Amino acid sequence: MLRLLFSTLLFLLVITSNWAQDFSFDSLNTFYGRAHGLYQNSSVDRQDFKEQAQAIKEELLFEESISSEKTTVLLTFVAKSKALGEYELANSLLNNGIAISRSTPVIKGFFYYVKGDIIHAERKALEALENYLKASIIFDQIKDKAGLAYTNYKIAMINFDGQNNSIALKYAEQSIVNFSKQKQYSRLDSVHLATLYNLKGVANRRMKQYDSALLNINKSISLSRSMGDSLRVAIANGNKAVVFYEQGDFALAAPLLQEDYGTSMSNGVYVSAFNAGVILSNIYLKLEQPQALDSMFQQLISLKEKEDIYLFQSSLLAFYELAVDFYRNKNEDSLASLYLTQSVETKKHIDSVKRANDFDHFQEKYLMEKELTKVELLQKTNELQSTHLKLRTTLLVIIALALIAVLLYVYVLRNKNQKIDKLNELLEVKVSDRTTRLLEINKELDNYLYRASHDIRRPIRTLLGLSNVVKFTNDPEELKSLFDRVYDTAISMDEMLFKLQMAYELNNTHEMEEVNVYELVNQSIAGMERTILAKNAAVGIEKNAGAESLKASNVLLKIAIDNILENALIYHNLENPEVHITTDVGRYYFYIHIRDNGYGIDEAYYRKIFDAYFKISNKTQGSGLGLFLAHKAISFLAGEIVVESIINEGSQFTIKIPINPK
Repeated sequence: MLRLLFSTLLFLLVITSNWAQDFSFDSLNTFYGRAHGLYQNSSVDRQDFKEQAQAIKEELLFEESISSEKTTVLLTFVAKSKALGEYELANSLLNNGIAISRSTPVIKGFFYYVKGDIIHAERKALEALENYLKASIIFDQIKDKAGLAYTNYKIAMINFDGQNNSIALKYAEQSIVNFSKQKQYSRLDSVHLATLYNLKGVANRRMKQYDSALLNINKSISLSRSMGDSLRVAIANGNKAVVFYEQGDFALAAPLLQEDYGTSMSNGVYVSAFNAGVILSNIYLKLEQPQALDSMFQQLISLKEKEDIYLFQSSLLAFYELAVDFYRNKNEDSLASLYLTQSVETKKHIDSVKRANDFDHFQEKYLMEKELTKVELLQKTNELQSTHLKLRTTLLVIIALALIAVLLYVYVLRNKNQKIDKLNELLEVKVSDRTTRLLEINKELDNYLYRASHDIRRPIRTLLGLSNVVKFTNDPEELKSLFDRVYDTAISMDEMLFKLQMAYELNNTHEMEEVNVYELVNQSIAGMERTILAKNAAVGIEKNAGAESLKASNVLLKIAIDNILENALIYHNLENPEVHITTDVGRYYFYIHIRDNGYGIDEAYYRKIFDAYFKISNKTQGSGLGLFLAHKAISFLAGEIVVESIINEGSQFTIKIPINPK
């Protein structure tokens, strides 16, 4: 009877959720949310439910992939397990689902996401973070914006609770960007956005970035007001008040904190009320208002002793530090000493938890896995393309030889017929040209692969060396420095592979289209933001209303601009390098001028700098491919690159593109 009732409920749930075969994070999340809501307050026979769950687990063991029906059943049992507090059972079910969902990444990513939620409910922040990061990598690969928005939201919250403010800000911003790309906003999306802006504001405040803190908190307040959510408005105003408090403006801070305290108390949000009360008590203490201070302090003690309130260690630390000052002010040294001891112990506990929850390590670990996945995919793609090109070349040679043989046979039989002879001649030339071209491409790509394999080994050896060093150091600062070097090495490897990708891109067919040069240049600048910031470079664009767009290949032109701009940022001898970009149009050509204030180039090297792998000296940075790729890209557009340079003053590269190419 119970099994029949469960099957009926499951059927109704599937029907009411408008379940679709085309899975997405939104559809999976909607279904799971309804399932969890259905069972949250239901009473069931736990033993019978566990037997059903065990039967599902055993069925999944024999599956190679997961169907839509099995997905709905699994998520229903997970939701029910969570509602009953059976977290271990829920995790076990999800592990079985993850093992057979390789062919459907959106389902696998959602399973990791739900697993993170369940583990986080058990207050295991580090394990939860690991699962959210796995989900994030999958959603990023399949470009699921909703999945990225929600997953990055959870990652930001965990880092925020762990006082990792810069990382929390990074993921909060990524989550906001992905929420903004949604076609439709739900109220829950708006709540998440308001929370994210409030989180950013508090993180900014912790980092003493007060202007940014107020800007983000005001955005949170505006969103909360638009939803008519007075509680969120009050809590955000409380966070805003802390900014005023830290800036010493008690007159602005006090009424906002009183609003936060009162609204939170009336809505049963005791944690928020407690935090507001602690700051408010500090203000009363500093302003020497003993009656208000005594009243609020007693209310805080009552709140702290409530059974249904869970206070974070940071909140308790703030209270203990307040209590020390409170009792010292009353000359009650014994109580002040007692709270001082509790304060010290709480600090130690927070530090030990932070060391145990090594969030930075997990972030770096999964960033590295993400980059290595890109490298593996690119290597496999390169291998497949190389094999395909060789096979195609061989096939064309065979076809060419076969055609020549047939034409020779016809030539002999038809007594050197002039028409067939001419056709044979033309075919021979055409096939020979194509074969030669393919052989050249094949040789060129083989050279790229050979050089790239040697170039990539260098950063890999660096990574291996760094991994060995990490094993023998426990110093947090040194570990951070090592992970920074790991990140820089991974970026270097990514740049090498991107050059190789450009080389393959050049040999594809490119359509001519209307290209907005300024949009293209801005894309290049945005792509090199990290390098520009690292070099402290000033990159400027001077707009020319008469020279904004032209007919060209967007891909080829961007390859040229990317590499010339990168070259200008690498070879500089000033503390503040500058790059200036202008455009002009003449009677026959469209001009793009890229001028820098770098080392300059000797005139003797003007032609050689466009050769593949040419470097003026062994100390020269870069791969030696940048200007070669730029020159080749522009040659495909029937254009040219002109160099003008003065040693120790700078260089100007002018890209000339025909206005009306034949």
